[in-house]
Amino acid sequence: MDEAHRSIYGVWRGVLEYFDAHLVGLTATPVKQTFGFFRQNLVSEYTYPQSVADNVNVDFDVYRIRTEISENGSTIDAGTVVPKIDRRTRVQRYETLDDEVTYSSTQLDRAVTSKAQIRLVLETFRDRLYTEIFPGRSTVPKTLIFCKDDNHAEEVVRTVREVFGAGDDFAAKITYAGQDPKGDLKKFRTSSTLRVAVTVDMIATGTDVRPLECVFFMRDVKSAAYFEQMKGRGSRTIAPTDFQLVTPDAERKDRFVLVDAVGVTEHPQMDATPLERTKSVSLERLLAKAAAYELTEDETATLASRLAKLEFDLTPAERVELDELAGGSLRTVVRGLVAAVDPDEQARAREADPADPEERCDNCWTMPSRVWLPGRSCAPGSSSCDGPTTR
Repeated sequence: MDEAHRSIYGVWRGVLEYFDAHLVGLTATPVKQTFGFFRQNLVSEYTYPQSVADNVNVDFDVYRIRTEISENGSTIDAGTVVPKIDRRTRVQRYETLDDEVTYSSTQLDRAVTSKAQIRLVLETFRDRLYTEIFPGRSTVPKTLIFCKDDNHAEEVVRTVREVFGAGDDFAAKITYAGQDPKGDLKKFRTSSTLRVAVTVDMIATGTDVRPLECVFFMRDVKSAAYFEQMKGRGSRTIAPTDFQLVTPDAERKDRFVLVDAVGVTEHPQMDATPLERTKSVSLERLLAKAAAYELTEDETATLASRLAKLEFDLTPAERVELDELAGGSLRTVVRGLVAAVDPDEQARAREADPADPEERCDNCWTMPSRVWLPGRSCAPGSSSCDGPTTR
């Protein structure tokens, strides 16, 4: 059963349970009900960092945009003339407020729409796009904006066109309520002109747009599984030649950016930590610290991300030379670094060797975060260690 976080329920559950056969579920986002259906029998797990290490997916960055209203809400004074829009017909009429209206950040763009706030967020995105988010670029990357409902999407797509000074070919609303959502989605995948798609739920799951480089949250999400599905829209890899056909000023896609304008990445249940966590440290410095066994856990993850990206730049001759120096493939090295920062792998290592951490040798134990390097014996003075010194 593909997409087993949802395809095993409803009337289909009776069909699945009718037959006397083994049931195998596939999903990128298992939920509690999924584990319950399969009786906690997790046969195989492939994590997002592992997929980045294997160049199956690309790593991501988080860019946070905050406004006063999106953080704290606001108040509309009594006596203010405000437009009220019928959600079904979008007919607009003006009314004078008899009482003061105070709204929270969660009511924003649902009960109340602040056009100024939408414009401020999009102008901030435009102004920082080529300096902080995608430095050195000149073409707007393929961007998918998630909105709260169809009316919100209408307002956002209109404002995007105004802020970027572009027309209908530049930005489109792709929702189930649109005139030709499938045709617009096809154009978003292949057209070099259509740069921004604004949606609600239609492109949130099960849809590949490989050139997509920016996933923009203007709606909050509480479900960790749904967030992973939405985040995953930007993770797909694409061949450089295919990528340059739609984004000519980019060499290749080696990351995507998750732009958060609502705080969705700050919920404790969300996994919004990229593999590359310390951007300020150079690759040369990371390698020097690795040689001295001084990497922190975040630096270990960052080194894995940098080396995974390095694979894209290697010539065949350089790859052979590097593999010889490393005593194995670069991908194996990256996988080992990813395993070293995996909490499950760390727990298994502690269970396998519960010796006092202070007695581990310098060559098998990194400080100060104390991360085990995979494939090494940690017994001081053992034949597989380079030296007997202990910490």
